[in-house]
Amino acid sequence: MATWTIRPIRLRDEHLPHGLNSGKPTCRPCGTAWPCEHGREYLTGRACTCGQLVWREKTGPRSWHVGPLCYTPADVARWQAADLRAARRPHYPPSHFYPPKPSRPVRQRPPYRHTPAGPGDVKLGTFVWVRPGALHPGWGDIHRLAMVTALGLPKCEIWLHCDGTVHQAPADQLLPDRCGSRGPRPPAWTRWTVAEHLAHAQPAKAAAPEQPVQAELFAVQEEARA
Repeated sequence: MATWTIRPIRLRDEHLPHGLNSGKPTCRPCGTAWPCEHGREYLTGRACTCGQLVWREKTGPRSWHVGPLCYTPADVARWQAADLRAARRPHYPPSHFYPPKPSRPVRQRPPYRHTPAGPGDVKLGTFVWVRPGALHPGWGDIHRLAMVTALGLPKCEIWLHCDGTVHQAPADQLLPDRCGSRGPRPPAWTRWTVAEHLAHAQPAKAAAPEQPVQAELFAVQEEARA
């Protein structure tokens, strides 16, 4: 009966190199020049900028630089910091793309604090995301974080977190931030706008009492018959 063997998909740790800095690495268990016959099928080589050879795994993230390193740990830290800085830098349109900002009142951060816990639970201090187009074009066509300082329909008063200015924004363009469950299936009301929350919180209007149609006409007909 034939026996099955599991073939590794990456270089085994037993066949890692020894003496890379010398420029002539050897395989630890085999004692031969590295990469050995076993490890060569898992590696691919390319030339480094310094002229030395670099071996990389075909199916893994590891790599080995043959010979003295052409960079220091400080260089690696500086390159990683540059990559992170470039990834975190927001890409906004140039400032001259926006029209001049009109005058708006500027206030300190309001003392309110509130996080919606259910449908209709929107109060002063609720942080919201202002959708693009809800503010004057001078503030850009991007989402802005703001705090609700006065509720109303069709517009609410909001305080912008970026510069402290106060605006009147349509309630249906304000989306509460960090509300509801963070589970895999949050409830539907977590995607409601402020206008939908306010509409849900308003008491239902009582139905108007039914009134007879043409009551006076029926009364006149009854009198005529009498």
